[in-house]
Amino acid sequence: MKRENYHLHTTISDGKLKPEELIKLAIKKNLDTIGITDHYHLPRDFKEEKNDFYSEKDYKTLRRLQRKYKNKINVLVGVEFDWLPDHKSWIIKETKKRDYDCKFLSVHFVKVGGKYDAIDLFSDKFDESIKDIGIKKLVEGYYSSLRDGIKTECFDVVAHMDLVKMWNKNHKYFSGNENWYTSSVKKTLNLIKKKNMKIEINTKGWKKDCHEQYPAEWILKKAIKLGIPILIGTDGHTKEDIDYKLGKARSLLKKLS
Repeated sequence: MKRENYHLHTTISDGKLKPEELIKLAIKKNLDTIGITDHYHLPRDFKEEKNDFYSEKDYKTLRRLQRKYKNKINVLVGVEFDWLPDHKSWIIKETKKRDYDCKFLSVHFVKVGGKYDAIDLFSDKFDESIKDIGIKKLVEGYYSSLRDGIKTECFDVVAHMDLVKMWNKNHKYFSGNENWYTSSVKKTLNLIKKKNMKIEINTKGWKKDCHEQYPAEWILKKAIKLGIPILIGTDGHTKEDIDYKLGKARSLLKKLS
């Protein structure tokens, strides 16, 4: 069975390994395919940090390394874009600037009371967002934003589809069985299918408060039933992440298929 990891980050964004260090480690770990999907920088007027992510020089470096190691490992030059509905035109334009092997769509910010709140940085910040608008509105806002990005047809893969459950330890905020929750998820899956996109099993969730891969098993089952292709990625940012629970993810996918 091939060992593949389609979601990895380097020093091009917020990863700890330089691109060539990552590739060499992947070869050492006997991986057959890796996707380097560094975060694209955010709009200049959105946030000051992260604005130096993924330059044209970085892109050319990845293409050079892809060629250099092509006989040892299959390296995909990918990217991960944050979806921000108020910056739709800018994001669409940026996705078309370069020819990527794989474009990931992510939602890390949800609009709360006229401003964007990060949902995956701090649990207390997540609590504040819930106090402002409630968990139902926050979750529905998350999936609505995800669908907004999917509709553009600019992306190939939806990353960590149910990231909004990250802090939901022991179902603290929602069970995942609520009609409003399952309705949002199913609507999103149907759109993913319609737009011929893929989703991923993201193993990073096993490290987080939710103690579960992204997305949940029932979502994976529904995706498989719909015929949505599923990739596996660790969302790796460190050397320890490069093959984190890849075997467990493969076993889960085999069981559900």
